[in-house]
Amino acid sequence: MAAARHRAEISEHPGPAEPEPVPPGRPRWTDPAESRPGQLTWQLITVWLLGGCAPFVLDGVAHGFELGGPAFTTATVAMLVVIAAGLITMLYLLVRATSLVTPLGGTRRRRLLWAALVAAGGGLAWLTGRTVATAHGLDVLHNGRLAVLLGGALAALVAAALTRGWWLRAPATAALVVLAATGVLAFRDTGPSELDQRLARAGWTRDAAWHLDVPGFRPVRSTFGLAEQGDEYVPTDPAAAGRITLLTIDVSTGCHPPRCTDQNYLLLGGTNRASVFTGDTPRAAIIRNHHVLELTGNPDVPPELLRQALASARPATDTELLDTLPAYSPRNPVEAARAWLRRHT
Repeated sequence: MAAARHRAEISEHPGPAEPEPVPPGRPRWTDPAESRPGQLTWQLITVWLLGGCAPFVLDGVAHGFELGGPAFTTATVAMLVVIAAGLITMLYLLVRATSLVTPLGGTRRRRLLWAALVAAGGGLAWLTGRTVATAHGLDVLHNGRLAVLLGGALAALVAAALTRGWWLRAPATAALVVLAATGVLAFRDTGPSELDQRLARAGWTRDAAWHLDVPGFRPVRSTFGLAEQGDEYVPTDPAAAGRITLLTIDVSTGCHPPRCTDQNYLLLGGTNRASVFTGDTPRAAIIRNHHVLELTGNPDVPPELLRQALASARPATDTELLDTLPAYSPRNPVEAARAWLRRHT
């Protein structure tokens, strides 16, 4: 009886309290690895580091294409594939370890989708940021620790846009939208203009294009005298006689036949007035920006008319150049997209 009473007395004393079970879906704030704030911090910092370093690794490996040859090209492609696969794998493991942060962390397919979205979106955001920086003459996304920090921040914005809750997702999405709009405008304004592309296609330069008016004459062909046979002018009055030819000659490296046949043209640089040359046909010339504008008429054209026309010579405007040059057809999708944006924005 004594033994039984002793056991009863022992059982009456309360033992240590057991921890209350955590309701499903409620974060355990005592363990950072199991709490939503802890996983959010871990995820964003990791994405920040990966997003800052991955572009430079990929860009460095891509220089292998410059070596040329099928062997180097194949090796470069294989290395890029391996690096991209490794990046996707690390992102997949990251979202699996931080599944509380995003609604895409519950299943394998969703985790793979999250990894692909962060990799692709981060890369696109990095390229957009670099385009914006380049358009403003900045090199912050080209090299250095600042490039890693800023590039990683762009990737972190993509991860933040995929998190739970509006308080972080909404501002991150808004920042990405602003970045995208700014990048589109920067992309539109970078690269050669349509006029520069037309000039390059025709083999002309701005300083060689001069517009002049010949009183009583109209041009039959308008190339600012840069065509092989120059431009022809005929009288505006059908009953009048006469024909004038305009030829623009580059004399920056000397007078080279057959286009330039008069060595006296090299002496025109010291005068601002047109010079009339004697011969079988009236001819006048003036030099502008290392280019000689030569007007040649038939015997029915008075020499003073040629001098008067050359005195009116002025640089061609952009509108006149665009009206004269042939239409430009983009050579690749990038140029086509830029041309479309310039026409519609």
